[in-house]
Amino acid sequence: MGAFEYLLLFAAVILGLSVSDLAISLHRLLNAAGRVRWDVLPLLAGALAFERIVVQWWTWHTAEGIANGLTFGMFLGILISATLLFLMAAVALPDEVEGEGFVDLRAHFARTYRRYWLLFAAQWLTLNIVSDWAQIRINKAHLELLSPLLMIFPIAVVLAFVRSRAVQALGLVGFLTLYTTIEFGQALS
Repeated sequence: MGAFEYLLLFAAVILGLSVSDLAISLHRLLNAAGRVRWDVLPLLAGALAFERIVVQWWTWHTAEGIANGLTFGMFLGILISATLLFLMAAVALPDEVEGEGFVDLRAHFARTYRRYWLLFAAQWLTLNIVSDWAQIRINKAHLELLSPLLMIFPIAVVLAFVRSRAVQALGLVGFLTLYTTIEFGQALS
């Protein structure tokens, strides 16, 4: 097992658990469908969390060339980023659906959207700091400060403090579209 596989394995387990959490939460909601007051926003939040996990896993493949140069601090940052993705996925859909009462997805999103977006922002920031740090240290790359993708962090922070359901929906759909468009057509090789 090479350095890339060795380092990636631990972080990949965290991402796998993230997908599992989303799938189990969705399964529980579908089983309790008659008691669920459905709402599109937490479903979009779950879809965005899933997409971020897949994009993260997908982009790690491109990091194979720098695995031998990663420091402990960089690896710790990767693990923190993966853990933040897990927490984001865990907050997207409710876990508690057992019992006799109704599960109100609209109320769930109203209770959790701030935490969701702050986790999204923290994960994006952590991932990009570690990525830039590794690229600069290992590949002698230069920091790119003019990318429009740098707007992701402030937009996510703003979304954490805006209650408007229309703005929340726009943010979720916008980020889903952005990440799909960025990665669409990309090949592993």
